[in-house]
Amino acid sequence: MEPNYSEYTTLELEDALENIDKENFPDRVERIRVELASRQTSAKSSLNTVSDDIEPNEQFFKCPTCEKKIGFFSKTANKWGKTKTCPHCNAPFQTTVKTKLFAIALIPALIIHLFILRPLVVAFDLHEAISTGIICGILSVLSMRYRKVRSNNVT
Repeated sequence: MEPNYSEYTTLELEDALENIDKENFPDRVERIRVELASRQTSAKSSLNTVSDDIEPNEQFFKCPTCEKKIGFFSKTANKWGKTKTCPHCNAPFQTTVKTKLFAIALIPALIIHLFILRPLVVAFDLHEAISTGIICGILSVLSMRYRKVRSNNVT
């Protein structure tokens, strides 16, 4: 039975490449390398089309190590502190806010807030601060990213 490397995560592929018996399974080694290369090529092309500001190991509500989804309202996402632990693979990751993305979204958010959301909230006889909270929450969610913890090796 041959393994289906297309179902492996990138971390699992790298682990398999390190631990495989290269002399007895040269065809599998080649298939793993081809799969890793194709993922790196597709990741680079998708990063170039989306934004140059996002680093290759950053994810939007996915663990940057195992690439499994982490819910926005989960315990992991809402723990205090910058460094958190993935509930799936127990790998540490950092929560960051992309200030460039936040700044770009700020002007349209203010326009939507002033001319659409606030009048709508006031029309429903609610306090106008509710619309401010909604806009701030949306901006926070849109600018939040997860990335791998960088090791600071000082020698």
